[in-house]
Amino acid sequence: MSLTDEQFEQYQREGYVVVENVLTADEVERVRRRLDDYVTGEREERQFGRMLEPAAEEDGFEFDRPGDPVRKFEGVGMVREDDVFREVAFHDGVVEAVTQLQGPNLKLLRSAAMLKPPGVGSEKKFHQDAAYYPIRPMDHVTVWIALDEATTENGCMQVVPAAHTDGLLRHEELEYETDIALAGSDYGERDTVALPMGPGDALFQHCLLPHYTAPNESERWRRAFIVAYMRARSRFTTEDPPEWVDSLRVTGEEFPGCV
Repeated sequence: MSLTDEQFEQYQREGYVVVENVLTADEVERVRRRLDDYVTGEREERQFGRMLEPAAEEDGFEFDRPGDPVRKFEGVGMVREDDVFREVAFHDGVVEAVTQLQGPNLKLLRSAAMLKPPGVGSEKKFHQDAAYYPIRPMDHVTVWIALDEATTENGCMQVVPAAHTDGLLRHEELEYETDIALAGSDYGERDTVALPMGPGDALFQHCLLPHYTAPNESERWRRAFIVAYMRARSRFTTEDPPEWVDSLRVTGEEFPGCV
């Protein structure tokens, strides 16, 4: 799947583009079923982690199934460990589009599943993906793939168009080390464009684009699978990178001394 000239231009100008039907209905269902296997304990994650929704720790809050309050799974190990997740990361339609944006030599920088369960799915405050990774060049691409219908009611992506040109903004740590948000009030919901998406649609997003998702107050899931790619020549800007930074060759060459 190649980006059209118009889609390529929008990504450069606005910092994002949504492409419909990148994954087929069958591919989406395979990912949903596999995620459910991990949520319910049918499969046990070994090379990646899970995080629960804050509501899961509240006294008296009941869930239909023990695994329902899972907020996310995270780690490049998702792709190393599981063939279904690997198929998404190496999907021809995804990789071809990213090579148009990044060139032929790609590494996977991130893999995650954001589940945002009904009623308790918490918001993700404004942030830039680049703030997590001390890497140059600061232009890696995040691909956010909807696995359910994503709406304003259940927490679809909201982005600040063209704000990737503002560079890296100051962030602050919230509840834990990997929970960060823009410091101060650089942007608010009034600055965003909401991006409702159907299952299988993919958002290609510049790592400097500020974005936000609202809580899921609906009765429907809002699951998404995330893969992020960087140029294979990317380098750390620190001698002590965060322990969560990992990478995996996707296509093209690898280069000594790079991430």
